[in-house]
Amino acid sequence: METQNTEVNNKEVGIYSAEQVESASLDTQKSLPDLSKAKKHFVPLNIDYWSPEQAGEEKLVYIHSIGGHDVPDLETGETKTLQCVMMIEKQKDTVKRFINASRVLVGNIQDAISRGEIVPKTTLTPVSITFLGSLKNRSNAFSSNRWQIVPLINQTKEA
Repeated sequence: METQNTEVNNKEVGIYSAEQVESASLDTQKSLPDLSKAKKHFVPLNIDYWSPEQAGEEKLVYIHSIGGHDVPDLETGETKTLQCVMMIEKQKDTVKRFINASRVLVGNIQDAISRGEIVPKTTLTPVSITFLGSLKNRSNAFSSNRWQIVPLINQTKEA
């Protein structure tokens, strides 16, 4: 089995300081902590790609972030980095993360973040994202996906 080199010593990683990463290195551990009583985070690490097929498909989501994600090119098989919007959706008792690389969707979400209409990585600004279908471009032979992004007002019950 081939392993990926994940050199992280002497570097900050996420919310952890370089010192925390250094002291937690598997190379220096004599034993591992017991995880049998550890709580699981409610958001999974795996990410699915949302590729709506029909106009009218909707997701009620929180916007996590916009960033580069490595995805395989369907024609060449090569990996390339695409700017994607990452969304978090709660479906009944399950939380899922999705990404989408539509330039129109990513651009509209980025603009809303810049204007302060969406606050990423919070539950402050949930949105409804509806796929409106594809529209042929006037300037070339391609088509663009169209989206409707609507803020959601989370109703709270009064005591």
